[in-house]
Amino acid sequence: MKKTEWTNEFKVGAFVILCVLGFSYMMYSTGKLDIKSNEGYFVDVVFEESAGLEPKAPVMLNGLEIGKVAEITPSYKDDKTQITLKLWLENKAKIREGSAISIKMMGLMGEKYIQIMSSDNDNFVSSGATLKGEKYVDLDVFIRNLNEIAEENRKDIKDAIKNFDKLLVSLNDTMDDNQESLGQTIKNFEQTSQNFEEFSDDLKRNPWKILFKTKEVPPGAEKK
Repeated sequence: MKKTEWTNEFKVGAFVILCVLGFSYMMYSTGKLDIKSNEGYFVDVVFEESAGLEPKAPVMLNGLEIGKVAEITPSYKDDKTQITLKLWLENKAKIREGSAISIKMMGLMGEKYIQIMSSDNDNFVSSGATLKGEKYVDLDVFIRNLNEIAEENRKDIKDAIKNFDKLLVSLNDTMDDNQESLGQTIKNFEQTSQNFEEFSDDLKRNPWKILFKTKEVPPGAEKK
């Protein structure tokens, strides 16, 4: 009895440990648990909006993770309100000047991250630099803009559909008017096909006809 109870407790404990390890791995892989070395540097990137980006979000350089989002703070300059992201980057990661920095969405869960697409510039960004991020394209805004464009061009779309309907009607009328001619053309084609088949069968039975041409009888040479 005691052996059975110990075995059940061992199984439960092992299951709990595996769950904790799995959860820790998921937290680390998604950037929620930062156990990396602190050796790196910081750069600031200014965006018009953060688009739901959270601290600890990964920073990708051409698809390779090179850092994390350390801080997200609003900044006020003149009459504009912007969002400043402080990015922590690994020392081995170098950002070229003129690189495109944008907010992207990862996977089905919709997690946001920073994507840096490197440029062809020979110069690199130094620690503490302030960079400009690209405008975030919100899917909802994109769909709304498409709807507005469709609404503005609704009349043109309806006219195009009407013209297409008229074209179909015209084609149908043309087919009806020339139905007899089309039928005759089809019959002629069928007759030609039949003649060609008969000619092919004759050549198969008498292949010598390809090599020899029947001699024509000269006028007046017929036997009397």
